[in-house]
Amino acid sequence: MIALILTIALAAGQSSPQAPLLTAAREALAAGNRAEAKRILKDAADRFKSVSALLHLARLQSGDGEAAAAMASLQAARALAPNSEEVLSAVAQLALASRQPVVAASALEALTRMCADTAQYHYLLGVALMTAGDSVRATESLHAAERLEPGRPLTLTALGLVLNNRKQYADAKAALIRSLEIDPDKAPAIAALAEAEASLGETVAAEQHARRAMQIDPAEATAHLVLGMVRLTDGRYEEARDALLKASAADPRSPKADYQLSLVYARLGDTAGAERSLASYRRKLAEMNDALTAMRTAK
Repeated sequence: MIALILTIALAAGQSSPQAPLLTAAREALAAGNRAEAKRILKDAADRFKSVSALLHLARLQSGDGEAAAAMASLQAARALAPNSEEVLSAVAQLALASRQPVVAASALEALTRMCADTAQYHYLLGVALMTAGDSVRATESLHAAERLEPGRPLTLTALGLVLNNRKQYADAKAALIRSLEIDPDKAPAIAALAEAEASLGETVAAEQHARRAMQIDPAEATAHLVLGMVRLTDGRYEEARDALLKASAADPRSPKADYQLSLVYARLGDTAGAERSLASYRRKLAEMNDALTAMRTAK
């Protein structure tokens, strides 16, 4: 997706002073010399303040796994063209892919102001805000996306996820059921539905959906989390521990499994394990709060 969004025609601006450099970069790329193409594009960007060169340079850097360099190129392009939809969209996509929700939210907030009727930008802003821990504003953005383009499974799934985070499980369940009615085989939506059901005390349905999600994606973190929650409720603590450890390994940034693990270890009489999991839970919550503070401060 990033490559598609960042693709810029080097043929653009052939009558400008940068045209010979853009042509040379295109020829270097056609010859398979990506390093030389990047050097030429960097030269064009430095000499002519070329947004086109910076965007194409970011595409090559991203394709070569140089995420930090790609973001630096895009931020330079944003400084030159702060109201460019193409630049802002590229920044947002790369930031989301590299788990920089604060950067993504900044770009997407600008995009939703500029393109208020574009559902995709509201959806992506909701995802960025949810990742940064701002569940209230994420819900608002996702509701806006749903109003603009009703019935998109991705929007409904994200809405279910953020409502789970807000402990609004009945509303989350309703959104996730709608999502699965439209697109029934998406493991994240099935697992999120299982989490809502488990939190509502519907453990039989929760386990069934968790296992279905794991059949589609054996590494689905929320499905393992739900299975651990159900096993904890059943008093099968060793099985709960094993499931929750898999959940934590699959999504090490989430604090949810750590909190459940602290309960399981306490039931098992493992005081050190309970304290370790609780400390991890608190650390991850603090990291989310720091990201949220950073996002609010940057506004």
